[in-house]
Amino acid sequence: MPALPAFEADRWMDNEEASAHGTHSFRGFINPALQAPRRLADFAGTTPGILTLVSTILVLAILAAGGAMALSSTARQDDLNTLVTRTEPLSNAAQDMFNSLSVADSVATTGFLQTGFSDSKPDKAYQDAIQDASSAIVRATSGIDNIESREMELVLHVQNRLPEYVRLVAQAQTNNRVQNPVGAAYLTQASTLMQDEILPAARELYSRTSSLVSQQQANMVKPMWFPLSGLVAAVIMLILAQLWLAAWTNRRINVGYCAATVLMVVALLFAGINAALTWHSGAQGVQGTVDPLESLTDARISAQQARTDEALGLVQRNYDSSTQSAFSSRVAKIDQTLDSLRDQVSSPQRIDAAREALRGWDTAHAQMVSQIQAGNYDSAYNIAVGTQKENATGTNFENFDQQLQKLITQTRTELRDVLLAGRIGAERTATAVFILTLIAAACTIAGTRPRLQEFL
Repeated sequence: MPALPAFEADRWMDNEEASAHGTHSFRGFINPALQAPRRLADFAGTTPGILTLVSTILVLAILAAGGAMALSSTARQDDLNTLVTRTEPLSNAAQDMFNSLSVADSVATTGFLQTGFSDSKPDKAYQDAIQDASSAIVRATSGIDNIESREMELVLHVQNRLPEYVRLVAQAQTNNRVQNPVGAAYLTQASTLMQDEILPAARELYSRTSSLVSQQQANMVKPMWFPLSGLVAAVIMLILAQLWLAAWTNRRINVGYCAATVLMVVALLFAGINAALTWHSGAQGVQGTVDPLESLTDARISAQQARTDEALGLVQRNYDSSTQSAFSSRVAKIDQTLDSLRDQVSSPQRIDAAREALRGWDTAHAQMVSQIQAGNYDSAYNIAVGTQKENATGTNFENFDQQLQKLITQTRTELRDVLLAGRIGAERTATAVFILTLIAAACTIAGTRPRLQEFL
């Protein structure tokens, strides 16, 4: 066998060294990783390890409690923002549409009785009401996200039927100018369309959106029990940790832990008091804004419908006892509604003024019916459309409607103030609790550090 060169003969030594070096490097990487859990367990059994473990648990508990409260407050703030910017404006648009449609029908009917309707004040009021209703329809449509919802169906129904109503009123006005009796039939048909199809759809839309506002507002004022329980748990853990540390180290007070406990108690009190105030103000807000707003709207619409029926009785020259009984029942119901709302609204004097105007309207209406039944149509007409005489139905109705309109506007403003206050409160709670918990976590770490240094 031929002899190998010297460098070839020694090559196996290089290969063995490389293999040994690779194995040693791999083991050097794996062994510490495998030993880490055992070393960690050994460290946790020592006094510094126990202190570190307790401190870590406390810091995580504090941050978790503060983070949960901050996130919950932020989520509630977002929900309130949605309620203020979308749900409540949608409900207001539905209310405006409901009111404007009813006003249009009432003004069109009463204006029909007056000569030269197209050049008179009622005609402008009618055109304004139709324009307001159209604008409210646009706002309501833009505020509905689900095009397949019942709310969108109601809006589209009103939007599709309103042009037919306007056409019938225009035909009634045209025939009335040339003193064609068929104008009364067109007006009756238009009012029937409004009362039987358009207004019920608008009423349902307003009822749905108003209920949604009430429901969302009620959800917004519920206490956030889960985040509050987290703050309570963090405070209890801090107290127990202080007692344990005092017994173990023979020191009564740990300044860091004590400061963290005080901060968490402050955060708990701040969040708890804010939740209680929000719940109380929210409950008062529902009772003092949403419910009265819906009742006031219903009362105003009912009065406008009564005014329409009153004018139709004059147009048709047929006002029997059943019609009079229906009018009296409606007025009595409106009066009861206003009486029940007196202690719920912030301006009870407006309720008193509205009820006084309602009683004056009822008295003037009885005089008008008496003149119709006696055959004195001209006298009945003067009582119905007169706006300068104190005993005229028109004067009292306008006074009544103005008072209710002001009450509705004021109540809606108060509702938005309640919602905005809730949003601001949620924002303050989130910010304050988050800052307090961060400082409390830092105090916990600062309280643990001196004890650890004693063992280093």
